[in-house]
Amino acid sequence: MIRVGALGDVLLTRRLTYSLSRAGLRSTLFAPGRHASWLRADPWIEGILDSESPRLAGAFAGEWPGEHGVFDLAVVISRSDGLARAALLAATSIIQVPPEPSRDDISIARQWADAVGGAAAPFAGPLPPLPTGPLGEFGRGATFIHPGSGSPSKNWPLERFIELSQALKVAGHRVILIRGPAEGTFPTAARGFEVFDRPSLGALGATLAGSRLFVGNDSGVSHLAAAAGAPTVTLFGPTSDVVWRPDGHEVVTVRSSTGGMEGMALGEVLEAVERLARLRSSAGR
Repeated sequence: MIRVGALGDVLLTRRLTYSLSRAGLRSTLFAPGRHASWLRADPWIEGILDSESPRLAGAFAGEWPGEHGVFDLAVVISRSDGLARAALLAATSIIQVPPEPSRDDISIARQWADAVGGAAAPFAGPLPPLPTGPLGEFGRGATFIHPGSGSPSKNWPLERFIELSQALKVAGHRVILIRGPAEGTFPTAARGFEVFDRPSLGALGATLAGSRLFVGNDSGVSHLAAAAGAPTVTLFGPTSDVVWRPDGHEVVTVRSSTGGMEGMALGEVLEAVERLARLRSSAGR
């Protein structure tokens, strides 16, 4: 399967590859290794072909450096003609899937799975949590807040995240802020909180798997939290929370009514946190 994209996009292929596995097909992913290597832990993933490796650069121009016809099926989630031609060399059959959504009422993860319905029935239930390895003691049972993303337009204002952190601390949460490569120095108001500073994806995934709660923007880290099984609240502004929601079974989303993150009130996010807690309580978790 070919999906060249950011961390969140790659994680959203899990429903598709799991659906294929239920039809007896194991998947090899052609995607950036720094993102896709995470999915090697899923038992239905056969291997990873790093799309950023110089050895595989010819695939973007329609060449395939490996053995021809070695795969039974290639699923190309891309409009690239070069990748489609390379896939035709690598596999005996190919399904090309548009990466962008065709509907606004179904998640993109389900749309990608539906697109290969002729090869495998799309799985509609909760996915198994992404295996993350042994859980560390740091942050076990804590609430993690990640105020960043790959796009400033997707970010709720940092001062609102600090206000949220303070409200959750008053409510009895141990709050830990996550600072990734895209985040600069946190303001003075954040000094009363622990900071998980620029963790590796491996350390972050294993830590979030043991968390009480995660709150973040529409970002790869939010998708990682949901995939790892963390109760997740994700905040959306310019992007659709229906289409791009993280694919986890304990996920609540908040969408700005104005389309801009500045238009999202603190009370809306606190209500989402409470709603998630009620859902978990009613399910006995």
